[in-house]
Amino acid sequence: MAKCKRCGLKAVLSEADIEKMVNEVRSMRGIRLAAEEEYMKRLEICRSCEKLEYGSTCSLCGCVMQVRAMLSDGRCPYPRAPKW
Repeated sequence: MAKCKRCGLKAVLSEADIEKMVNEVRSMRGIRLAAEEEYMKRLEICRSCEKLEYGSTCSLCGCVMQVRAMLSDGRCPYPRAPKW
């Protein structure tokens, strides 16, 4: 199993792993989430990005794309020209 270079956790996440992470973030108090339409737009952009690995991980920052995209203050880490 591939491991994340930064944290040592498994790099390939199952849909269940991702869903659990997303649900945990949604249940946190004080976390501002992007509007659903904005979230879907961000996901679409990320899914077409060449820096996305394993369908879930941004190779630029190591974040799980489905989580980073849902945060209202989340930003695309693409250098010099963020995609969202």
